[in-house]
Amino acid sequence: MSAARLAMKGIGIGRLALGVGIVAAPVPLGEPWIGEPGTTDGGKVALRALGVRDALLGFMAIHVASADDPLVAARWSAAIAVCDLVDGLATAGARSGGRLGPKADQIIALALGSAIAGAAVAAKLRSE
Repeated sequence: MSAARLAMKGIGIGRLALGVGIVAAPVPLGEPWIGEPGTTDGGKVALRALGVRDALLGFMAIHVASADDPLVAARWSAAIAVCDLVDGLATAGARSGGRLGPKADQIIALALGSAIAGAAVAAKLRSE
């Protein structure tokens, strides 16, 4: 298995674990990110929905990392990178208004770093 495919598998495992964690414990994982709204019933619903999305994206990353056609994996990696980019930019936009939790800056760094990693993996997979 190529380094790009191993990286995609690793990204997928991390995302799957994070997604399952958010579904299981939305407040401890979500409140430091989005602040007080993460402790409300509505916030928990939204966080769990995000957790399911991330778990499924992680599962798909793991699954397609072994696909015969590297372009399938590349497209999924690029799509996941777009999700991370949007998450990071949306968090940064809300953070500038001071409306988020104390760990929002770390979430921005994680999301944007994941977007860069996912785009790099997608580019490498396209060249296989």
